[in-house]
Order: sequence, then structure tokens, then C-alpha cells
Amino acid sequence: MHRYPVWHIRHQGSYESIPDIYLSNRNLTSHQIDNSTDHLHDPGLMTDMAKGVDRIEQAIRSGERITVFGDYDVDGVTSTAVLLDFLDAVSANAQPLLPDRYKDGYGMKASTVERALEDGAKLIITADNGISAFDAIEKAQGVGVDVVVIDHHHPQDHLPLAHAIINPNRPDCEYPFKGLAAVGVCFKVIQALSERFMNGDDRRSYLNSILDYVALGTVADMAPMIGENRILTRRGMQVLEKSTRPGIQALKTISGTKGKIDSTSIGFFLGPRINSAGRIGKPDLALDLLRASNPADAGRLAQELNELNLLRQDLQSAGTEEAEQQVIENGLADQRMVLVKGDDWHLGVIGLIAGRLKERYNQPAIALSGAKGDTLVASARSAGGYNIVEGIFRASSHLTEYGGHADAAGFSLKRENFEAFREQILADANDHLSDADLTPKLDLDLTLRPEDISFKTVEDLEAFSPFGPQNEPPKFAAVQCRLDRIDTVGQDAAHLKMQIQTGKTRCEAIWWREGELIYELNRGDIVDLAFTLESRTWNGKTSLQMVIKDMRPTAYN
Repeated sequence: MHRYPVWHIRHQGSYESIPDIYLSNRNLTSHQIDNSTDHLHDPGLMTDMAKGVDRIEQAIRSGERITVFGDYDVDGVTSTAVLLDFLDAVSANAQPLLPDRYKDGYGMKASTVERALEDGAKLIITADNGISAFDAIEKAQGVGVDVVVIDHHHPQDHLPLAHAIINPNRPDCEYPFKGLAAVGVCFKVIQALSERFMNGDDRRSYLNSILDYVALGTVADMAPMIGENRILTRRGMQVLEKSTRPGIQALKTISGTKGKIDSTSIGFFLGPRINSAGRIGKPDLALDLLRASNPADAGRLAQELNELNLLRQDLQSAGTEEAEQQVIENGLADQRMVLVKGDDWHLGVIGLIAGRLKERYNQPAIALSGAKGDTLVASARSAGGYNIVEGIFRASSHLTEYGGHADAAGFSLKRENFEAFREQILADANDHLSDADLTPKLDLDLTLRPEDISFKTVEDLEAFSPFGPQNEPPKFAAVQCRLDRIDTVGQDAAHLKMQIQTGKTRCEAIWWREGELIYELNRGDIVDLAFTLESRTWNGKTSLQMVIKDMRPTAYN
């Protein structure tokens, strides 16, 4: 049950103010976590923003057919939704086009351009892709169809020859904040474009209304929850809470999400259902739900998404079990990267399998699937500070497609190149990682007194939300906790549910994806806990809940 050999408690000893310790531990000032929109940057600071906005405005005013080409994950779907929302608002002649994970794979292809041309497209706007679509963009531009790329992925060593490339991560872009999700970059485009079609209060009200999409995509894509992301997401969560969109309302209902929206609501309940369409079916289903105009259609689409999500959970569970068996039987964790391959793992869950292995073994993990025959498709997740996309770039001579971020990436390759790639990427991980890098360490803010395991502590820390990467929720330790009740919840008893008593304080606790620990624990056990603290509302009742990150016997030294 003890997942982390090292608990690093930053603040030792007594304390007076938990918020002050939170700020001190992160070297933050109150100014740096100010939620004012005054800290949003001018979208015109992005390279090619003016050029891209000029071309989109021209297409809108002249009635040219615009194709918005998105992606199949939450960020890609919400990016598409936010662009279409604005294009509809200004009566543009626009249509969406989303890739099928199995048939098309990631990103815009020459075949995508053919489909857009058949529908009469004169302008293609990419959303959450395009930075590596060299052949497709060359084909489009070659037949007189301009392409405006809106993306956030890190580029390769050169850029495609698009009409405009709006991406804060292109090397010649001086935009101050590099961490925007694709939906955030799309929002910045609309922020600039809306000045040409809307005025004053109407424009401000409209921009505020689409922040629900921005919050969904930003949280689900695990974008850093600092800077502009934090400001946009915080406001977007408030919009989500009061949303009148039939699709959002149906999604909240089917997922049991009520009351306050936070990172957990999106990350565990809303986001996975949107993602399930692109993972298991077609992403158009999720886009249709977000854009649904009447409750009946929205309810039907939400039910379909929920069923796909249940199927996704089954496929993920089976694939993860097989992958972990490979690791154990073949000693794969003895390397500094875990690499597994399944003959028929569903392409929609290989990223989840890699993520689970990364969590379990605290090593970079790659899961490959042979479901497409001669082509292996892979998803990668990083750990220990290893830049996974740079490692993949260094081994790219063996690959047919590749791209991603420092922490997550994807690629494909021919079967005959697998062994050569495997040897090179494992050697690369060994060269760039040490045992110390991969020693699991859990950073905690402080050891809470029992009386501070309370709603007041949650309320005091609310000012620092929303939490996420680079603005992690405060994590605490609690010592000498008695397990008064132990149970499992969720499909296949996946999660561990407990009631904890420490001092005079009783509190509910959940440990996600650790349901199997029920066989190792007994009622009455005395343990130390590492956890985050939150309030949860279910069936109209609000309760305090510890979200467990680790557990060890109190006697552990």
C-alpha cells in the first residue's frame, strides 16, 4: 500500500496560517495568483495572429466555405466547438471536420484536404493540430486553399508552409505565456477576431459565454494551471456551473455532476465522457453534444457518450491488466522506461494504459498497439523529468509519424522497425535518467492537525484554485489515523472508499484506482495518510473528503 518511499514534507513543525505556507512552499506571492483579467495578454502578441485573423475575417465577410479541422480528444473537440460557436454567431459559412482515430489517425492528412475540397472549402482552420501537417498543408495551399493553423504542440525543426501559424510554442513567437491548451489559443484568436464583429458589452458578454469550453479543454488536456490558463479556467468553471447549454446540462446530469465545478469534476466526470467518443467511437458525437440546441437531442447524445465511456473503462481495464502482466513476467520495470505492446489493444485506450504504467512504476511508459496490422500505434507518458517528445524525436528515424509534448506524446511505426526503435528509446531513457530521478517522491505541504481537516481549510485554500499541473492542490500528511470503515466503489470495485478517524475528527476518504488494496487493509489499522482535501456534493449533501495519495503504517520510519 506504500507507493512512495519518500515523503518530503516541506514545512516542518507548527504553523499558524495554512494559506501562507501554501504560498511560501511554492515561492508565490498573492499578486501572482491574482484572478484579475487585467493579467490576460494581448492576443496580437502571437506571431501570425493578425495575418490569420485577417484571412478568417475575409472568408467570413465574403461567404467563403470554411472547414474547421479539429482533433478527437477533449481539447480538440472543445477547440472546434469554440471556433464554430463564434463562426455561427457571425453567420459564417463553416463546417466541422474531425478525424477518426482508427481510419485517419492524428492530424490533418492529404485525404482530409480531399474531403474538405469535396465540400467546397476555400479556407481550412486547424484546431489542436497542424503544426506537423506538412504534406496536407502543401496540398491545400497548392490548389489555392489557404490553411490557418491554430495549435499548441511543439513544432519540429521547421514549420509547414501555411498561410498563418498561430502557436505560442513556435520558436519565433514572443507571446509571454506558452502553456495555453489549444482551446486557449482558439479563444485568443476569437478574442482578436471578435473586435472586428462585436462591440463593447456584447463582445465581453460573448467572450465570457464561451469560457465553459475553454475550461473543459484546458483541464482535460492537463495544461499548466498557471498564468492565463488559471484565469480563464476559473471563470470558465463558473460559467459551467450556470450553463444553459442543453449539451452541458445533459453531460452534467448523466455524470452525476452537481453544484460546484472544479478540476476533479472535469478531470474525472465530464472530460472522460467527452473523450470516450474519440477514443471508442467518433468524436463527432461529443461535438454534437456540446453544440446540441434542444434537451431531447442532448439527453440522447449524453446517454450514448455514457455507454461509450463504460465500454472504454472495460477496454482500459483489460488492456492494463495484460500490460502489467507483461511487465511482471518480462521484468520490464528493470529498465528506466516501461515499454509494452499488445496485439489488439484498442487505440483509444493505449494512452490510458501508458498513464497507468507510469503511475504504477514511476517511469516513462510507452504502450503500443498492433490493431492496425503492419503499423504499430503508440502513446507515451513521461516521468522523472524525462522529455518524452524529445526522446521520440531522437529515435524518429524509425517512425512514420510522431508528435506531442514533454510529458505526453504519440507516434506510429512499421512493425519491422519495432526492435530497432525499442533499443534506441530504451537506451535514450537510460542515458537521460538516473535512479534518483525515478525514485518515487511525494511532496507534501505540511502535517495537518486533526482539527484542521475541515471545511474551513478547504475554503481558505479556494482562492488558489483551480488546481492542476504546476499549481498542484495542497497535499497534506495526517498521522495516527484509524481506518473505521473500508469499502470499494466504482465499476469493478476500482476505487477504495474509507472512513478515517484522527483525534476527534472523522472524515470520508477516497483512493482512486486502488480498490485492490481492500485485501491488504483491515478495519482498525493505524496509518499515516498523504492526501488532498476537498468538499464534495452528492445528492444534495455536501461532505468533506480526503483524496488519498499514499498510505503507510504509522510505525513506518
